[in-house]
Amino acid sequence: MAKQQSILVVDDDPEMRALLLDVLRNEGYDVAEAKDGTEAVLALRARQFDLILMDKNMPGPSGLDLLPGFRRVCPDSQIVLMTAFGDVPSYMEAVEKGAAEYLFKPFRMEELKAAIAKALQNEPGSRP
Repeated sequence: MAKQQSILVVDDDPEMRALLLDVLRNEGYDVAEAKDGTEAVLALRARQFDLILMDKNMPGPSGLDLLPGFRRVCPDSQIVLMTAFGDVPSYMEAVEKGAAEYLFKPFRMEELKAAIAKALQNEPGSRP
């Protein structure tokens, strides 16, 4: 039997976080949550995740700020960054810092599912 893939959802918006948790659990993923970068760091100290789905803009360290450290600490995890305030330069910076995928909010759930599936098909720690 295949191992259930695990995802850490990091988003400061409680409604968005709840929606993502619900959708991803219904897709069969083992899902944990963090409301900010500090909680995400604690979650990553406790266990490894196959994928980290993280908001780019959060209070405290942003998802973009956290990317390089998460890449070092979790080299086998894929990272998908989400943002409502995206542009080409921030997309390029996210990819350079190790994001496997980059989603612009609002996105359709099919887009989210496709981005996660694509990221999880990559070799551990690989980039696009």
